[in-house]
Amino acid sequence: MKKSKKQNIIIASIAIIIIGAIAGYNYSYDQTRQKGLKFGNELLQIQEDVKQFQIEFHSKITQFEEGDLTQQELLEYSKTHIEKMQSAILKYDDLIPPKQFAPSVELFKLSTQAQLDSDEELIEWIKTGDGSHNIRSDSLLQESFEYEMMALGEFNAAKTGLR
Repeated sequence: MKKSKKQNIIIASIAIIIIGAIAGYNYSYDQTRQKGLKFGNELLQIQEDVKQFQIEFHSKITQFEEGDLTQQELLEYSKTHIEKMQSAILKYDDLIPPKQFAPSVELFKLSTQAQLDSDEELIEWIKTGDGSHNIRSDSLLQESFEYEMMALGEFNAAKTGLR
């Protein structure tokens, strides 16, 4: 009889340890998932902001090309646009990505920086009329696109567990 009680205590202790380990794992998993979700939402917000800034900027350029905006008005707006883009780039540094997503964040940041550099060259072309700035702008825009594609590839690889 004493042996049976001792066995029951051991079995109950093992069951409690197993249940505790499962609960601890689930808690840890949930915390990691919540951190990942928060990171994903923050990254998405930065990307959406950059997209919106670009839409607004190119809308102003179209207005300028159609004669609805003076060169001076466009150049004034451009200062605000540059500040917004610089602010967006700094937000990448505030992200706390899970380790496997860090390379994609760096590539998204490089993409946004190349986009900003492209915009600055475009503004310089509008200011000066020097076509070399327009060519450089196009080249930087292509570079931005390439970084963006690499970033998306890295992000998807990390998301599916390949990184």
